[in-house]
Amino acid sequence: MSILNENPLVLQLIAYALIIFFFWGLELILFSEKVKKKALHSLLNAKFIIFVLPVQIALSTIVFIVANWTQDKQWGLVYQLPLNEFSIAHFLVAFICIDFFDYWYHVMMHRVPFFWRFHQVHHSDMDVDISTTVREHPGETTVRVSFLIGIVFILGVPVQFLLIKQFIQSFINLTSHSKAKLPDRYNAIISLIFVTPNTHHIHHHYVLPQTDSNYGDIFSIWDRVFSTFSKMKQSEIVHGIDTNMNVEENKDFKNLITRPFDENRVHSTNPIYKKNKLKTVK
Repeated sequence: MSILNENPLVLQLIAYALIIFFFWGLELILFSEKVKKKALHSLLNAKFIIFVLPVQIALSTIVFIVANWTQDKQWGLVYQLPLNEFSIAHFLVAFICIDFFDYWYHVMMHRVPFFWRFHQVHHSDMDVDISTTVREHPGETTVRVSFLIGIVFILGVPVQFLLIKQFIQSFINLTSHSKAKLPDRYNAIISLIFVTPNTHHIHHHYVLPQTDSNYGDIFSIWDRVFSTFSKMKQSEIVHGIDTNMNVEENKDFKNLITRPFDENRVHSTNPIYKKNKLKTVK
């Protein structure tokens, strides 16, 4: 555990990079994609890392500082429960609680127009693959990690638990954007509890109500409990966001990074969004 405590950010970033490279190569082989086309698409999404990484590192440092403080002070709701510290039960409760709040964070990014301004950049990718995972506006990174800081402070989560949870979350986040899908019979079983590439790609369908469904990060159970789970045939999925379906605009990095600050390009008051918020496909 000493290595985890000393170099948490480095370990997290290395693991993240290794998973990306593995699935990038896997997609290339499985789907016989043209290397140049895939490389250009991935390069566009990778440009976001330049702006996101400094924000991610700075705020993640605060996350770990807060986690260490809550551990030292035994502060937080989880510490108030009759659980043995560092027990399996302690880990599972903390893990499930954070994932529950992650679900509501994702709902918030869709429901609140100001936050949607930033999150729609992620949804604007019209060819979702493993690189789409890093297509995150730095404005969203700021909101996401700040939200996590608050959750860690409220719940009280040991650093070791947080790192394990972050690793699992990163793995599922990356695989859920991958073009590699599960066979229907396996997906039907696994998606009862966990998010799969099949279910998450529905979330990236370009129109409502699918765009406002399947919010889960690790567990799909929250979508089932709160009636935001949806199904559709994989062959019918069209990636993107209906308010910004211009291919060239969605390939223009400058346009994407500045879009949240231009009302005319965001279309956050789109009447379709006002009229159809959170309708669910059963």
